[in-house]
Amino acid sequence: MATKNKQKYYFIFVHEDGAGLQRISDMFRECKLETSVDRIYELSQVNQALAKVAGGGSKGKTIIKIC
Repeated sequence: MATKNKQKYYFIFVHEDGAGLQRISDMFRECKLETSVDRIYELSQVNQALAKVAGGGSKGKTIIKIC
């Protein structure tokens, strides 16, 4: 566990095999994991998204929507 800005961060590492992906999928479904999304960008805004990440200060994940 790590802490930053009064937030707790836990890291989970899994193998990219069926069993590992099933385990992490189960954790999300059972609401044992919380995610933090800062902002969702359209693909046409990819440069803005990259600038946001490079500038730091995000309060969660920056997502680029491709569909």
